[in-house]
Amino acid sequence: MSERAEAMIQTFIEDHGLRPGDRLPSERALAEMARVSRASLREAVGRMAARGCLTVRKTGILVAEPHTSIAPQAPVASSWAKETISAPLAPLVAYDTGYSHDVLEIRQALEGAAAYYAALRADANDKTRIRVAFDAMGKNHGAVTPIEEARKDAAFHLAIAEASHNAVLRQVMSSMFGLLQDSISQSLEKLYTVPQTFDALSQQHRALIDAIEAGDAEGARQVSDRHLHFVETTIKSIDDDLARKARLAAARSSAFQNKG
Repeated sequence: MSERAEAMIQTFIEDHGLRPGDRLPSERALAEMARVSRASLREAVGRMAARGCLTVRKTGILVAEPHTSIAPQAPVASSWAKETISAPLAPLVAYDTGYSHDVLEIRQALEGAAAYYAALRADANDKTRIRVAFDAMGKNHGAVTPIEEARKDAAFHLAIAEASHNAVLRQVMSSMFGLLQDSISQSLEKLYTVPQTFDALSQQHRALIDAIEAGDAEGARQVSDRHLHFVETTIKSIDDDLARKARLAAARSSAFQNKG
């Protein structure tokens, strides 16, 4: 059923001449068009999102922008990584933001290890690539879209994974960042809209580079852990504030309707 839904979606995109950024019909409408359950439809959308064909947001399903790949400079993840990591989890992460916190936890384990081994094994070329990726994050800050900022952030962390010289770790992280495209990147969009937050992230990234270049493996792991803890707690704070404002707006609307 999900394969039929996937074929229908692809046909719909082609028949209607949809371009990157265009919105598809609602999930319910797509399921009815494909004559499948919404669960099968979500599975199909998740697989297409994992391949970079679609972008899933709270506001709807879009044809993916070519530049929204969160790690375009990285080699394509192995089919094993996509099939065993991205594809099964993509629909869960896309439709339930709670999974984003689970992804952050696994990121802490993976990126801490990447930073540790990068400090032990990075050669001159690796360090140059990490520096270039770091410098790219500072260029045009505030003048590009938040998702582009998030893509540069991911490319920086993937450069560190590359410097670990661990092929398995590199492939798993590459696959994870593909999965994060429509979950964590949305959180990074929130982070990068706060000037003070960007400054803090830049300082953390710089400290991570310093530890790697100094060959301080344990220090690099600790800096990475502190960085992701900061990301997690800041996102939670932003989400709590947004939820609080939403509740206040709902209460005001209800009071207004009662008066009427």
